[in-house]
Amino acid sequence: MSVVVGYDGSDVSAAAVRFAAHEAKMRGLDLEVLTAWDQPALDLGMGAGAVLDPGVSDVVAQQAAAIAAEGADLVGSAVTVTSAAVMGPAAAALVERGLGADLVILGSQGRHAVSDLLLGGVSRQVAAHCQCPVIVVRDSPAEQRVVVGIDGSPQAGRALDFAFDEASRRHWSLQVVHAWDVSVIGFDVDASTYPAGGILDDVKEAETRLSAEVLAGHRTRYPDVEVEVVLRRGAASQLLMEASASAGLMVIGSRGRGGFASLLLGSVSHRLLHRSQCTIAINH
Repeated sequence: MSVVVGYDGSDVSAAAVRFAAHEAKMRGLDLEVLTAWDQPALDLGMGAGAVLDPGVSDVVAQQAAAIAAEGADLVGSAVTVTSAAVMGPAAAALVERGLGADLVILGSQGRHAVSDLLLGGVSRQVAAHCQCPVIVVRDSPAEQRVVVGIDGSPQAGRALDFAFDEASRRHWSLQVVHAWDVSVIGFDVDASTYPAGGILDDVKEAETRLSAEVLAGHRTRYPDVEVEVVLRRGAASQLLMEASASAGLMVIGSRGRGGFASLLLGSVSHRLLHRSQCTIAINH
């Protein structure tokens, strides 16, 4: 198994390589630096369409290989690193490599160059389709804290596993965010409408019990991790985005459950992928 990282020569992809090298070192895994490139073609005009240009293809392939090797040189001797340049769409290349990897890592955006590897659209595609966890690296606040969203779903449970593991490996604290609401049942519930002992208190109590049950085993397995639980009524995406302002890494599931929590639905993951203020991990 290995860590795979996308590199296209941009500053954001260089940051992703450095992040990936640290992940590989912590996990005792090899690192592969991957660059993708497109098959160049000549447009003959006059409606003749485009034809492949083998000579230009060879040059571009060599350039791509050099870019990948440049990315590998950023790693140094901390981990075993290899580089590869593959022809085809960047997202497809990373998803395919992810079939045999522990992690796929890429930057939040990239440049329009040989590989055009790390554009936002690529991040979305890789996060949606990769079968292993995906980390999208961006400049993060200085706080050494992992934030994770939970809602009781299996996907959120796997995200919690990943978050505890990351916090333990990095010797960081962990903030567990559990958002809840009742408006999804078909009518808007205002706190002033329901006195103490009403539906709001009932739902909050149920969600509090759920958080305690979900966390019980993890606290035992990771006694070294300092845990803070944030249980608040509100939109999950908003609460998690706020939490990302004081985190070094946010972990979310690719999807979650419906009902009261509705925490990690695909739409929430999609919004956080683009709006979180720190590096984000999407766990499948």
